[in-house]
Amino acid sequence: MDYTNIVQLNKFPPDQYNVLVPVTTMQVASNLQKITVSEVRLDTRQNDSNSGPSKDIYYEKSCGAFAITKVAGMKLAAAANISIVATTPTRTECCQRCIEMARATGNARACGNCPHVHDVAVTVTIRVPEPSGSFRLMQATKEIDCTLEASSMTEKQFKRFLPHRTAIAESKAFMRAIRAALGLAGTYRWEDLQKPFVVARVVPNLDAPEIKNALASNYLASMGMLFEMPAGQGQNASLPAPKEPSAEVVPSYEDEDNDGGYIPEWLQDDPPPQPPQRQPAGIICTDCHQQITSDSRWKPEDIAGYSQRTFRRVLCPSCQKKNRGGRR
Repeated sequence: MDYTNIVQLNKFPPDQYNVLVPVTTMQVASNLQKITVSEVRLDTRQNDSNSGPSKDIYYEKSCGAFAITKVAGMKLAAAANISIVATTPTRTECCQRCIEMARATGNARACGNCPHVHDVAVTVTIRVPEPSGSFRLMQATKEIDCTLEASSMTEKQFKRFLPHRTAIAESKAFMRAIRAALGLAGTYRWEDLQKPFVVARVVPNLDAPEIKNALASNYLASMGMLFEMPAGQGQNASLPAPKEPSAEVVPSYEDEDNDGGYIPEWLQDDPPPQPPQRQPAGIICTDCHQQITSDSRWKPEDIAGYSQRTFRRVLCPSCQKKNRGGRR
């Protein structure tokens, strides 16, 4: 069988598809690999006021075009077999300057009084498959300057924004890494987003005998961790552990604002009115199902406690008299 797999990506016309591979032809290096092509369609039910039901795209008013959210970025990452390796909070630029100044002068600045005390920075590392079958790591960092955010928001909006600033920074860093890995644009026209995104990737060829033997060996080895097996079984050929490459840092750009971490509408507008809280019910009599109220000497809790000790259930004073009348 001829395992030489060639995919002509130029058969997808640009007026009908968004091809996310920078080459027009892909070919596997051996019979251990094959090429799969996936088509991803995004939900484009969105308008320029961001009141549509779509969670995949949003309208960026500063650019007058649509951008892709993290939800859509995760769909494209799954189609390209891209996985998140780590999400790590890092030092902000202001904190790093303070640390360097303290090392140079020997005087540490009091932390907490700085106007940048709420700034956050998050680094996301993703694993991107290569056409050769190996992987490469890519890192992207996003820092949020809360002083700049506060200048563009009202006080009420900024208070709602603060608890979510780390999650927004993580989304922005993830989208930076995904755009660099797949060649995504910062913004798209609504007509272009209606076209499916084409993603080609190299996967193991499960029809190859070597891959079958390796998968069977790994399966037996993993089963041996759960069930005791005789020595020597599950020790056949196995796939060698790949060497972890060093991460490639994705640079940031000054005009890069459409990175999937926009402030949601529920952070920008007043929250919807909450339904009135139901008042907790008082102490209810077991027999007449009426609420027990206090009198001149006893509180409802005292009446219920006395009734529980005497009659083994909670009774109001009237029902206590009725029960007491039938007793000796």
